[in-house]
Amino acid sequence: MRNATRTILFKRYTARCGAAVLTLLLGTGLSVAGNFPSGQGDGFNERDEVTGYLCVTPGCDVLRPPGISCICTKDNPWENRLSKLRLTCRKKERGQWVACPVQPKHGR
Repeated sequence: MRNATRTILFKRYTARCGAAVLTLLLGTGLSVAGNFPSGQGDGFNERDEVTGYLCVTPGCDVLRPPGISCICTKDNPWENRLSKLRLTCRKKERGQWVACPVQPKHGR
């Protein structure tokens, strides 16, 4: 077999493997995206026991406050008292994560 034929076969094989991996990753990404809370009753819809915010992750260490376009992470996720809970809230602005200008109000 000539080198040119081997090169063509190798390129075809590589392209097929790449397409299979891409399809697998795309399918996985779409299934995970369905778990992002929309607040409309579909998908993952659990509320945090301390703040009452919608949970983004199953452990409720990432939250989505109502009324503002920010995502908050718990700095001390083991804390059960609202007065002691610390949140860091950020939003995406021009492709970068920046601090949220408005601190969310806690409550159910």
